[in-house]
Amino acid sequence: DDDDDDDDDDDDDDDDKKPKSKVEAGEDNTPKANPTVENTTTTSAGPTTTTTLGPPTSVDWSISPIVIKGNFLYNAATGKRFFAKGIAYNPRNINYRGVTEGPRSDTCKAGSPPFPWLSYTADVAADELEAEWTPNLEAIAAMGANTIRLYNIDPANSHAKFMKKCADLGLYVVIPLTRMDWGYLPAFPSPDCYNMDIDEYGNVGVNVLTSAKLIVKQFSQYPNVLMFVVANEMPVNDKNGYASFPCVKALTRDIHHYQADCGRTMRRVPLMYTDMDMGGDRAQIAEYLTCSLESDDDAVDAYGLNVYSWCDQEYLDPSGVNNFQYSPYQNIRQDFQDFEKPFLFSEFGCTLGQMETVCPYKGGRTWVQIATFFNEFKEIMSGAIAFEFSMEKNQFGVALTPGFLEGQDELELLDTYYALQKQFQEHHVDTTWDGLEADSCNAKPTDVAPMTRTHKKSRCPSRDQWQHLQEQHRVDKVADWDTLPPTPEAPLWAVEGQAECPNYLVEGDILAEQCCHMSC
Repeated sequence: DDDDDDDDDDDDDDDDKKPKSKVEAGEDNTPKANPTVENTTTTSAGPTTTTTLGPPTSVDWSISPIVIKGNFLYNAATGKRFFAKGIAYNPRNINYRGVTEGPRSDTCKAGSPPFPWLSYTADVAADELEAEWTPNLEAIAAMGANTIRLYNIDPANSHAKFMKKCADLGLYVVIPLTRMDWGYLPAFPSPDCYNMDIDEYGNVGVNVLTSAKLIVKQFSQYPNVLMFVVANEMPVNDKNGYASFPCVKALTRDIHHYQADCGRTMRRVPLMYTDMDMGGDRAQIAEYLTCSLESDDDAVDAYGLNVYSWCDQEYLDPSGVNNFQYSPYQNIRQDFQDFEKPFLFSEFGCTLGQMETVCPYKGGRTWVQIATFFNEFKEIMSGAIAFEFSMEKNQFGVALTPGFLEGQDELELLDTYYALQKQFQEHHVDTTWDGLEADSCNAKPTDVAPMTRTHKKSRCPSRDQWQHLQEQHRVDKVADWDTLPPTPEAPLWAVEGQAECPNYLVEGDILAEQCCHMSC
């Protein structure tokens, strides 16, 4: 309908401004020859990498893992419902000269950042960048956030200090499993996106599964890993992304199998796919990626939508009254009101229209839409991640990193930071469904209190449906969504002979909960 079309147009405008994975989201849809991975050597089985593990889950970090029950998230220790109040974290240490998108100011002058510039493929959470991320994380926690989302991880780096700092601040972390230069999931029609051999790069399936397993192996030990993102925005800048969704399900299946094979030596962190808000297509793609095709293993555990359509302070009905029914979120609520799995806004925050601001960034986004997450969406949503913390080339930030502007030597928090802080601190998840037995396999929110709607198990789209969707988007080749690519051979012994699974044990309630999903 017209509202969905408007949503799609708004998202396309904003999607051009936010970070994209090089292959998943279209910055460069042609895999590069000789991909460079720091401290690694590419072999036929993947990069040879030494992964330094941090403290295992047996260490008391005074933060408990989050588990899924029905379509809600719960604190595993307290049984209280959890809502991710998050922000995207991807700082590059640029100055104002690096701004290339959005309105420009004649009065702002570029400063001299004290920290080196970081490329988009850099790992901003590496322990070696502690001096950079420490004040940023403290500012994020002070804002009232409890979650951050990362976009690129190099498993050759240690992240023990970063994850411990996050835990100390009460921050959970959303970790990507695909990378930019090596270990990407290309927007090719299936099955090529999971089995193609590329000159001087190797097999895309072997490389992405190897890389993803290295990340899962390192990060599953940390109790404050909220979720792994198996892929992000596959069709944003490449129409063939609509034909690549079977590869997303294949990678989901293979990571779930990897988690099960490691058993009690690895915490089963939930897997999520995050996509742009595609208007009328959003529900069908969500259904496909959360349905069980071969088995439950190929279904993601949670679904994220990157939404940039709320660009006004109010949405008025014909009588002039602010009315949610006239907002761009109304159709999203309709599409996901019966969704059976946790649903998040994995990115949100329009910078157009009434939310636009110009350097030195007075005013800007007020984040008034957050109130709807805890009212109109209270039985549907389990989190929302604002985009983004630092001011980058696309001008979505809520803070200026040191040296962004001339004479600005410290981290500067903007008006929109304080507006977001106000909304996060004023609105809280409904406690009606607290008290659930989080380690019980059969526990569901309705055990505690009734819900207004029944949340139904996803059904895989029919052949006619997925064929029409792909043809509508004019993909180069219509892929068979009913058939998933086979699992590539990607053993971790091929990576410097390391063990396939971690060397710690998951115990207690966490073990009991994950045994609900696998044979123990």
